[in-house]
Amino acid sequence: MVITITKSAVTRVHLIASLGGHLELLVNVAQVLSHMERTWITSEGARAEALRTDGETVRVLRRLDRGNRSIRAVCAGVLLALRERPQLVVTTGAGLVVPFAVTARLLGARLVFIETMARVRRGSTTGRFLRRIGAEVLVQWPGLTASYPGAVVCFPTLLEGVPRERAGDRGAQGTFVTVGSHDEAFDRLLEAVDDAADRQVLPGPLHVQFGVSGRTTRHGETAAYVTPREFAERMAGAAVVVTHGGAGAMATALRNGIAPVVMPRRAELGEHVDDHQVELTDLLARLDMVVPVEDSIEERHLRASRELTFAGLDELADLPRVPDALARMLAERRGSARRARS
Repeated sequence: MVITITKSAVTRVHLIASLGGHLELLVNVAQVLSHMERTWITSEGARAEALRTDGETVRVLRRLDRGNRSIRAVCAGVLLALRERPQLVVTTGAGLVVPFAVTARLLGARLVFIETMARVRRGSTTGRFLRRIGAEVLVQWPGLTASYPGAVVCFPTLLEGVPRERAGDRGAQGTFVTVGSHDEAFDRLLEAVDDAADRQVLPGPLHVQFGVSGRTTRHGETAAYVTPREFAERMAGAAVVVTHGGAGAMATALRNGIAPVVMPRRAELGEHVDDHQVELTDLLARLDMVVPVEDSIEERHLRASRELTFAGLDELADLPRVPDALARMLAERRGSARRARS
């Protein structure tokens, strides 16, 4: 059941997130805020343009993260909040969110933070900071309540639409490999794919998305990046998916009834900034949904991927959906305010 909020509860909402999975999560939950005057804040890109095309109001900020640090970006976020005077800010992170959110909170805005599915055991830096300044928090895994005491635990949004049972023979063929769009190379996965292809472990045709790596594979059709449409088509048409531990890539495979073979990026090898991919992969493996690998891909991994049943979804079935939990959170806060005035 989807809960709706009466129009009198709030009049305006600012939805702010960095590009990628953070913004996609925000788009997925925005359905319960459709009655409000909405302003989206993100970095310039195809998704921002798509929101404009849909008639949404979009403000853009420069990227602000480990690879893009700028005092101008910080000042821009502060000045935007001063101009906009937000009443309610809903965010999923990351860096560009902080200057705007802090300023909005100082101006008296209500702040709601939704942690992404990628975080399993420890909250993100952005989320833990925003909680300290009074953000209300929704998380997508029970293990995060240690980082966010009092947070509402929800069903992982990216797992919505995953079938409760594995699909039968879909007539799919070949292998799709993706390393994602992270700004660090992932040669370890590409080397494992080459080795497996040499041993004819992976069924053809082979399609490989290799990202920023200075090398590609010796086998198959390769591309540094693919369009969202081609990504979806490759996933849907593959018999085998080999991927990094990105939440979006794993969830897309699962929604197509495919249990992916997953090599998570590791911080100690310089493949990511932390080990959240390892944690998420381990959790999904425990839920009987993915097959983790270390440095090589064997036939036994492919057999295991065909035998997984997605049974772990039953453990999560009673959790509320993120949009419903957000709607309930906003509605309950409004009800408390009314009672306090009466």
